[in-house]
Amino acid sequence: MDYKRLNPEIHSASLYEKINRTDECTAYDSRVIYMVSGDLSAVVGGEKYSHLGPGELLYIPKGTPYKLKSKYLRAVVIAFSFEPSIATPPRPVPSADFDKSLCEIEKIDAPFDKPIRLDDMESERDTFIRMSNVFTSAEGSYLAQISAMFKLILLKISDMVEENALPAGMVEALDSYIRENCAMDISNTELGAVFGYHPFYISRMLKERRGITLRQYIISFRLKAARRMLELTDKSAVEIAEEGGFTDASYFAKSFKSAFGETPKEYRNKFKDEFI
Repeated sequence: MDYKRLNPEIHSASLYEKINRTDECTAYDSRVIYMVSGDLSAVVGGEKYSHLGPGELLYIPKGTPYKLKSKYLRAVVIAFSFEPSIATPPRPVPSADFDKSLCEIEKIDAPFDKPIRLDDMESERDTFIRMSNVFTSAEGSYLAQISAMFKLILLKISDMVEENALPAGMVEALDSYIRENCAMDISNTELGAVFGYHPFYISRMLKERRGITLRQYIISFRLKAARRMLELTDKSAVEIAEEGGFTDASYFAKSFKSAFGETPKEYRNKFKDEFI
């Protein structure tokens, strides 16, 4: 997603308590449906989304046929374009009447090029209600206010979709890469290029999954490799520190003791005592 181009133009932000149309329709702009209460089922682009409840969100890209069904709900619906549009789009129409020529050409980047359902947006309830209230008031720069609030929502949606789409084995692959290259100066930028993710996302994922920073993560692998070299070679602690990517031997010794409870020399002596 090109966040620099993300400047949503709000067409409406309204609180609905019933569904006015139950037949399939298609909109000329994109929309987010946020469930405040009740239950909603939908078919979007031929895919079924059953029983959306409070705190859940459904995103529908423009030009995508959709059908909604609910006995009771309170939902905030945000209709918008990702960039300022030339004219206000027409209201949604039955899919059979949809005119593609009226749908302004607008490049929509991933992940917003496809429908999205998120079930962990309860923390955004007050923001959605506030957006509908601000839109109803129509006071001052209300559209700019809603656009600013909604941009943060879109950024959060993008982050959550990216996190949910994390490939199986990603952390294991990261472990393997860092293990093999831990003696090198590995950066967030390098990891982002290797694994195809934003550098800051890699760093945040490590913090969430392992509870440590990238620097701490790399150092832990360096220390494990150094411990193994102390076991299998006669190289000095200084040589091992240099080969392992430590530029300061005293820092290496201090880090080793902090991690394993003893200095490199003490570990080597203890190891020899146990196995000779």
